[in-house]
Amino acid sequence: MQERSLDNIENIILKFREGKIEAFESVFHQLYSRLCSFSLDYTKDNTIAEEVVGDSFLVVWNRREKFKDINGLKSYLYSTVRNASLDYLKKNGEVIPIDIETPDSTKNMEFQMIEEEIHSMLYHALDSLPDKCKKVFKMSCLDGVKYQDIADDMQISLNTVKSQRARAIQLLKDKFDGQPFYTLFLSAL
Repeated sequence: MQERSLDNIENIILKFREGKIEAFESVFHQLYSRLCSFSLDYTKDNTIAEEVVGDSFLVVWNRREKFKDINGLKSYLYSTVRNASLDYLKKNGEVIPIDIETPDSTKNMEFQMIEEEIHSMLYHALDSLPDKCKKVFKMSCLDGVKYQDIADDMQISLNTVKSQRARAIQLLKDKFDGQPFYTLFLSAL
């Protein structure tokens, strides 16, 4: 099954390089929200982040022939978004944090890319949960709301909150079976 998705990704990149609009749309839909979130870390403005990402996709589209695989494309997009976000800050007289321009900033950007990928996969998996499980998981694990406050808000018992949270974690563990990082992360909750 995993090989099939790799073949699909390779096919999308091939079509992307050939200038096929449907391949561009596929890449755009897969990466747009992650890149907006990434840009938002710099710009602190949703509208500017969306503009930066849109412009970055245009740059990538105009250079599409150079991309051999999805990792090269992602790296280029993240670098383009980062540089465009920093350019925006410079143009508008914003203070750029000193750690962004140090030699370690490449490692920082790689860490941010990985973090965005992890968040995207987790949120995508959350969307597959039943509504009540999803809401309890988000409130308790992501927002840090106390069990009793969740119970009051959702008008359910405290035991139901606990069981829905446990159910959500188990469903997510099942979804990420064979991916130790996610299993470890979910076990820590």
